[in-house]
Formats: sequence, C-alpha cells, structure tokens
Amino acid sequence: MGHYLIQSVPAVRGLIVLDITHGAKPVEVSRLKFSDTYQPHWTGWDARTQRLVVTAKEPRLFLVKFDQTTGALSMDDNFRDTDGKPGFNFADREWPHGWKGSGMPHGVVFSR
Repeated sequence: MGHYLIQSVPAVRGLIVLDITHGAKPVEVSRLKFSDTYQPHWTGWDARTQRLVVTAKEPRLFLVKFDQTTGALSMDDNFRDTDGKPGFNFADREWPHGWKGSGMPHGVVFSR
C-alpha cells in the first residue's frame, strides 16, 4: 500500500511492514504479533476502511488497521467474536444453514 509492503511472516507469528521508498534499503516500520501460535498467511486489503483481513492455518480470522501515513499496524479490537476475543472464531460453531462444526478460512478478499 503506497510505499509500504505488508508481509505475513509465520515465523514471527505476525505481520511486518516495510517502508520500501528506497527499494535497495527497505526499513521495518511496524510489526504486529497475533499470538504464540497464530501463523498468518493470507491477507486482503480494503482501501475504504484502511483494514486488512488476515487468516492462518487456525480457525480464526482477524481485522487489522493500517495507517498509510505512518505504516503502523494495530488490531481492530472492535471486531470481536462472541468469545470476547478479537477476530472471528470459525471453530465449533452452529452455522446459519444448520451445519455444526469448524470452518477453516483460507484466501480472503474484500468486495464492494
């Protein structure tokens, strides 16, 4: 986004933002760790709300705020599931179409 590269980094259990204004010398400007186990993989960007949606090989999806001026990442704490934790938990749910079980989010996109 702009002159920033946002990269999911499973090894650090989070996202890293690099300022790539000077491509030969990228600079880390922000990092967001999710937990000790969550290894983010897929991300999708919504320019209108300035948020990323993030999934991993765990049944939880997160929304993350991104400040395009500073490159700062922060958890969208207003997006919480019924368990009170940030994100949406796909594990062991009763779904609206009548099925009960766990879902696993994979690729993600925002739509207009």
